[in-house]
Amino acid sequence: MKFYRYFAVSLLILAVFAFWGCQSQELTSAKVYVQQRDYAKAEYNFLTAMDIEPENPEVPYLLAVEIYSNKNSGLLDYSKAKKYLDYTLERDPNYLPDQIKLFREQLYGATFNTAVGHYNSVIRNESSNVDEDLKKALDNFNLAAELRPNDPKAAIQIARIYSELKKDNISSIEYLDKAIERAPKSAELKGEKARILAKDDRVEEAIDMFDQALNANPESMEIGLRYAQFLYEHEMYEKSAEVYMRLIAVDPVNKDLYFNLGLTYLRLDDIDAAKDQFETVVALDPEDTQAIAMVGQVYFDLKDYISAEMYFRQLLEIEPENPDYLKRLGVTLTQQGRVEEGLEYYNRGRELESSY
Repeated sequence: MKFYRYFAVSLLILAVFAFWGCQSQELTSAKVYVQQRDYAKAEYNFLTAMDIEPENPEVPYLLAVEIYSNKNSGLLDYSKAKKYLDYTLERDPNYLPDQIKLFREQLYGATFNTAVGHYNSVIRNESSNVDEDLKKALDNFNLAAELRPNDPKAAIQIARIYSELKKDNISSIEYLDKAIERAPKSAELKGEKARILAKDDRVEEAIDMFDQALNANPESMEIGLRYAQFLYEHEMYEKSAEVYMRLIAVDPVNKDLYFNLGLTYLRLDDIDAAKDQFETVVALDPEDTQAIAMVGQVYFDLKDYISAEMYFRQLLEIEPENPDYLKRLGVTLTQQGRVEEGLEYYNRGRELESSY
């Protein structure tokens, strides 16, 4: 709602404009019609004044603000508002810089929100005409991207419409390439392109783009996690581990990073390294049952049954009626030669399991 506040109060500016030197009768009439809220006549006179006063930046500016971005005018058209804003700056690049900056931001917000509205109607299955709503979403996201070329949000939404809704990864990547040309330092755009390339199974290209994205923003968890998971899924475990370690350097108390790194080390058959990661998770969160179970299982696999028992008992302190934990402890005790005690725990687990 705040994006329209400026449009609503812009009439206050008219009194100032009216005293600026000599102006055409058409421009004067247009301002009067705006005050009278006769926007159709105001539009006609502003457009006529465009030709009569070809160097006056005030004319296209008022067309953009009072007519085409004014939701009360009945002539709302954000593309025309952008067009006449551009005309304003062509006529005078230094015209009302603070107002122009504010207006551009509000116009961006209005176009982006309009695009989101059409997009949401499609993904929520509320659209009566999917093709038309997608077209309007794309048109408005494109306009938003032009208004704020260094902001990746609109460009990413366009790419996702092509990829997710239109099933057109080629157009998605082509659009992202153009967006990256406009904003070559954007990690978000490169990360999105990497995601689409990965989805399209263009593995080598995806790796290169993920590297570029993460180098552009080494602290991006979203890009880093997506990259590490992509590498893991493609059995590139060593490189996946490297990415996780880079992320841990950024966020050393993020237990999920250590857990995922532990899983990666298991794939590399580095059991000791995996154990260290899972134990770090337990140190960070002593009630993380998934990590405790992994540590216990690793010790079991290493035939260190005493340590495994300790972790399985820790699990039962948290969830004493968990059949899986009972059975694990039972097997661990049996491996130590404590057969009777082990069978007691194991059978108790089986009983609870059958009652579910």
